[in-house]
Amino acid sequence: MARNRKPHPADVANANIVAAAVRFDIALFLGVGRYATDTAETLEEARAKADRLVAMHPNGRRPLIYGVTADGRSGLVTTATLSNTEDLMKTKAKKKPTAKRATKPAASKKAKKATAKQEPATTRPLGKRAAIETAAREGKLPEPPDFSAETHKRFRNKLANVVELAKAGDLKGLRAFEINPVSSSPKAIARYRDLCVIALEAQAPR
Repeated sequence: MARNRKPHPADVANANIVAAAVRFDIALFLGVGRYATDTAETLEEARAKADRLVAMHPNGRRPLIYGVTADGRSGLVTTATLSNTEDLMKTKAKKKPTAKRATKPAASKKAKKATAKQEPATTRPLGKRAAIETAAREGKLPEPPDFSAETHKRFRNKLANVVELAKAGDLKGLRAFEINPVSSSPKAIARYRDLCVIALEAQAPR
């Protein structure tokens, strides 16, 4: 019997961020430094708008969708975390009151949708974290986190090992590298390792 694979802690943390999102930002890479972007209130709406961006800019790429929390944290909506995220969001949606939505006139909703279809997607800069994730998806290795502070001292060797594996393009070694994200330092290393894996996977010939 096949065993259920335990989710990676980074995927769980990412799913929690997306589940707590108050908005969703969509970004489609058009070329060096250029993105077509949009925003949505729900994941379902974000997916629909992502499809609309693909139709407007058919360049063979898929838009990236980021959930953004009220305090500005962003999480990438990925296949690995989507199932967990949707379960969390369904639970969150059940807790929300529906009375206010019922008071909105249907006509205004239709007018809002019609306006959204007519207006072209605007281009606006991505947040720093989202830009780094987008660059990784395009095959660019991220910069290692800054561990110059004394609080990171005992984790510098572990970070150096991950950097060495990333520079060597050792995907197998990076995936197998064990990190226990119990504090900010190993969490930063885990995020850096995961971004390196994404970048090296993007660089691999298809």
